[in-house]
Amino acid sequence: MNGELCPHEELAVGWAMHSLEPDEEAVVRDHLPTCTTCQRTVQATQEVLAGIGGAVRQEQPPPRLRARLMEEIEHIPQDVPTPHRPRHAAPTTLRPQHRRRTGRILLAAAAALAVLAGGGYLGLRVNQLSGQVTASEARTNELNKALSLAADPTTNRAVLRTGSGDEVAIVLSNPTSGAVMPMNLKPNDSGHVYVVWGTSTKAPVPLALFDVRTGSTDPQLLSWGADAHKHTKFAVSLEPGRSAPPLPSEVVAGGQVAPASVPTG
Repeated sequence: MNGELCPHEELAVGWAMHSLEPDEEAVVRDHLPTCTTCQRTVQATQEVLAGIGGAVRQEQPPPRLRARLMEEIEHIPQDVPTPHRPRHAAPTTLRPQHRRRTGRILLAAAAALAVLAGGGYLGLRVNQLSGQVTASEARTNELNKALSLAADPTTNRAVLRTGSGDEVAIVLSNPTSGAVMPMNLKPNDSGHVYVVWGTSTKAPVPLALFDVRTGSTDPQLLSWGADAHKHTKFAVSLEPGRSAPPLPSEVVAGGQVAPASVPTG
C-alpha cells in the first residue's frame, strides 16, 4: 500500500509502542511488509520514543492518579449510542476492543505530552550546548591572546616561587595586558580564589583574580593595566571568598621580573 493515508496507522503506532493485543499484532505483522506508510509511521514513532527515553527523566505517576486513570478507562461510556438502546438506560462499560482503543488514545495523548516535555528539554539542551560552544570559543580566544603575550619579547616575566624554592607560576605583564601561567598551583574550589599582588610598593596591591582548574596549566588573561605593569615584584595568595582582601592572608609564592637579557657579541 503506497498511499499517504492508511486505516492501520493507529495500529502501526501501537506496534511501535508494544501496546497491541495478540490479534492486532497479527494484523500489523501481515500488513507492515506491504505498506510503506505504516513502515514510516513505525520508524517515526520509534525515533520519537528513543529521543524521549534519552531526554526525559522517567517517573512513576502518583498512586492516586494512576488509580483514577485506570478507573476512567474502565468506565468511559461509548461515544456512539446503539440504535436500540433505551433513552434512559445506564451507560454501559466499554467492550474489550473499545477499551483497547481508548487505552491507545490515552497512550497517544501521554506520548504527545512526553514529546512536548522532551521538546522543551531538547530545546534547553540545545541552548546549553550553544552556550558551551560560545564559552569554548571565548576560552580559545583568551588562550591565543595569552600565548601571544607570552611570546612577545617585550613582555615582563616574573617566576613565582614558594618559600622552599619551588616554581609554581609565572606572571606575564605589559602595559595593556597581563596573564598568569599556573604550573604547580593546587586547584581552588568555588569558595576560594587566587589573587595576584603587586609587591613593588610598601604595601601589597591586589591586581587580579584567577582560578586554577584541575589539570590545567594554560595561561590565563588577567585584568591588567599600566598601573599593574609598573610593578616588578609580584606575589600570589589563596583567599577565602571570591574577592581580594585589603592584604594577603596566605601568600603562596612570590618573585620579581627577570632582568632583560643583554645581547652578546
